[in-house]
Amino acid sequence: MSRQRFRANLLYSTRLLGWLYIGAIALWFGLRLVFFDRFWWLALLNTIAFYLFLPVVLLLPLGIGLRLRGLLLGLALPIAIFVGLFGPLFLPSGTVLDSAPQPGFKAMSFNLLWSNEDYAQIAQSIRSADPDIVGFQEVRPPNIAALTAALPDYPYTVFHQSDNYHTVGLVSRLPIVASEQLPNPPVERGLQTAIDLEGTLLTVIVAHLAPNNMPLFPLGEFVRQTQDRYARRAAEVELLKQVVQTRDRPVVILCDCNMTDTSQTHAELLSLLTDSFQQVGWGWGHTLRVGSVPWPLQRVDYVWHTADLQSVSVEVGDRGGSDHYPVVATLRQQTP
Repeated sequence: MSRQRFRANLLYSTRLLGWLYIGAIALWFGLRLVFFDRFWWLALLNTIAFYLFLPVVLLLPLGIGLRLRGLLLGLALPIAIFVGLFGPLFLPSGTVLDSAPQPGFKAMSFNLLWSNEDYAQIAQSIRSADPDIVGFQEVRPPNIAALTAALPDYPYTVFHQSDNYHTVGLVSRLPIVASEQLPNPPVERGLQTAIDLEGTLLTVIVAHLAPNNMPLFPLGEFVRQTQDRYARRAAEVELLKQVVQTRDRPVVILCDCNMTDTSQTHAELLSLLTDSFQQVGWGWGHTLRVGSVPWPLQRVDYVWHTADLQSVSVEVGDRGGSDHYPVVATLRQQTP
């Protein structure tokens, strides 16, 4: 093939694929604005929205190199949508801290991975972050004793009493004065506690919402399983909102929520709570590793709190042998 013919084919293909992509992004975003997660396939696209913009990485340099001005103008649409969705994660938080600080504490949400029994690594991850309270997900009931034994600095412990293969729990340096399980259904793995913070009671909830494990089922069940997972997660979030609305004291939720910040369930929680990473974190904040990929691919782990608490700082910790990286947030009470 001659060089001229190759260039002509490349121009044609780049224009065609580029405009098809721009049209697809415009259609997806329009449907998202109107329906959000109403349909399972749209909810799935919203969950992986971050990766819908990967073609820009290829199309933008091609458009520049081939001097396709029209295509470059069209690519401004997906770029603008991407910046609107994710740009704030790279801006200064703008949060003004109280000049008269109230008692503070550090909270960690940590999905251990049910098969992870390396308690030395887990304990090291926790020690390096130095949280006051740690909410666990995917703790196997037979492993609770070994886990708590590896964490002698946390004398207060409570775990969800469950027949499930793995469950949730909380360890704390601060006194746990009460605990109860969240109603099941809808929350299969959820624990609600009251913690004494220097005379102020905090409600601390540890939850593990419906997982995105649809690929583990036969292909013929994918649609049904996906519909089920999103419906269950929506019901779980609705219960969490009800719990928050009935509390007259500060609330913290330590959660493997199995949702991304482009999902409708995230927007639902955000209507009542603060996503600590979104408020004071920087960067993608991804916490979930998948398969053999050597870096985390999505942000699904959260420290949420009510407006009577303030995010001071937040970081993604060391994964301690898990497929999740923990989220660690320093919080303090707002001045009355």
